Amino acid sequence: MKLYLTRDVTKEECYWLEEDIKAGTVVYEFHGHTYGCISPSGMAVTYSEEGDNPFFELPHDSLQKSIVEA
Repeated sequence: MKLYLTRDVTKEECYWLEEDIKAGTVVYEFHGHTYGCISPSGMAVTYSEEGDNPFFELPHDSLQKSIVEA
């Protein structure tokens, strides 16, 4: 599933990120095993359209399935 960030997510908020991720960035739902490392308030995502590794966690409240373009 294709997802869009609705707000910036920073390394300060999510220390495991390699860099800040800007609002509007496209990510995809991760389809592999996460081995219990994703928190209840987060979702495993990837930059891979196929949903492959590597994955990382982003907060649920920073993601939405689609955006309306004006």
